[in-house]
Amino acid sequence: MFKVSFVIPYENYEKLEKYASLMSSLGYNGVEIGIKDPSLVDPKKIKEIAYKFNLIVPALGTGRAFTEDGISLSNKEKGIRDTAVERLISHIELAKELSSMVIVGLIRGNVYDEEGVNYVKDLLREVCNYGKQKDVRILLEPINRYEVNWLNTIEDTYNFIKELKLENLGLLIDTFHMNIEEPSISSSIFRFKDLIWHVHIADSNRLYPGAGHIDFKDIFRVLSSIGYNGFISAELINKPDIETAITKTMKFLNGIIF
Repeated sequence: MFKVSFVIPYENYEKLEKYASLMSSLGYNGVEIGIKDPSLVDPKKIKEIAYKFNLIVPALGTGRAFTEDGISLSNKEKGIRDTAVERLISHIELAKELSSMVIVGLIRGNVYDEEGVNYVKDLLREVCNYGKQKDVRILLEPINRYEVNWLNTIEDTYNFIKELKLENLGLLIDTFHMNIEEPSISSSIFRFKDLIWHVHIADSNRLYPGAGHIDFKDIFRVLSSIGYNGFISAELINKPDIETAITKTMKFLNGIIF
């Protein structure tokens, strides 16, 4: 039996509570939260909402720091890189309170030379070492070529993680990105199964599963065969609205995995 969560882009406590209530009523197990700046939220309030609706917070998204604030681990300006590290540290502090993992996706930034790659390696070591002290795991996400210019495939990201040899750094895989980059989604899951710690789902058009052409039955079959027992977390373009996306996602999943 898979555990299911849904990614909520955090806006305020009222909306988080509203969406958590809906998710709880539909049978979700968790609420994943995308937060631009954790220093602006109260961990106790987040915990209260999650507890009220019997939801786990499996992971915290960090991509908005890149898309909205323009900060990344690979930036040529040291001050911006330092800000990215500080932001990730604040995510780790929040994750410690919520027993969550922290996602490193877009916040790694684009790289154009070996210097940029080395920035990310060095700073990921720093971030992961801090996470280890706090007993927080870090997730590195392969993202498709149209959004970031490196670590696009599961294999490239897997090899990058293996090179760093950080025991609290693992893979987050996402069906939307895999549909673009992987020759076979199922084969890639099987090949790199030992580092898969978290799974995002979205259909081929990044809408709720069932709205596109991805074969989720086969994906869930492979995840089951490798003994994956983490969360299946929907990260979508929430059209026509987030309530509809939450509802249609669970309706689809109820039809094929429960």
